[in-house]
Amino acid sequence: LLNAYCMASGQRVNKEKSSIFFSKGCPEIVRNAVKGYLQVHNESLSDRYLGMPTDVGYSKKGTFKYLSDRVWDKVK
Repeated sequence: LLNAYCMASGQRVNKEKSSIFFSKGCPEIVRNAVKGYLQVHNESLSDRYLGMPTDVGYSKKGTFKYLSDRVWDKVK
């Protein structure tokens, strides 16, 4: 699927910058197989992507508080 996207868009996946995140219940053998197939070996979840939090969870108010604080500071 990624190869088809790359061919159609002309974009390429930078595997050095790419990372993958698995849920807690994902078996290690599946993790290794997927990482090997995609050739992405960095397994992590970044705090932010494009300035927005990647893991929001249940507390959306707490997660996005910094955003409302920044906007409110600019309004002042």
